[in-house]
Amino acid sequence: MIWGIGVLFAWAAPSGALTVAETRANMSSDERFAYVGGVIEGLAFARWITDNRSTEGRDCILNWYFANDNESARFNRQMGFFDEHPDQHISTLMYALIKEECGE
Repeated sequence: MIWGIGVLFAWAAPSGALTVAETRANMSSDERFAYVGGVIEGLAFARWITDNRSTEGRDCILNWYFANDNESARFNRQMGFFDEHPDQHISTLMYALIKEECGE
């Protein structure tokens, strides 16, 4: 019975945020682009909730990442920054970049 409970909790446990090294080792470029886009969406939503549904901060984040005419160039620059910190989570690094651009 204990084994069954352990398996249940292991299966139900979240996999957690991915590090730069993990994304480089396990994802294609398209998958990394989608993963980072999801991180951006999550950070923008969190900002919207934190700001009591004010859209200013959320829109800054979304526009900073998605409204650029050259998203691939921005993504490649970000991945270069990420490669300087291979053991850090993508979400942590994106937060640092967003904080510079859009504040807290």
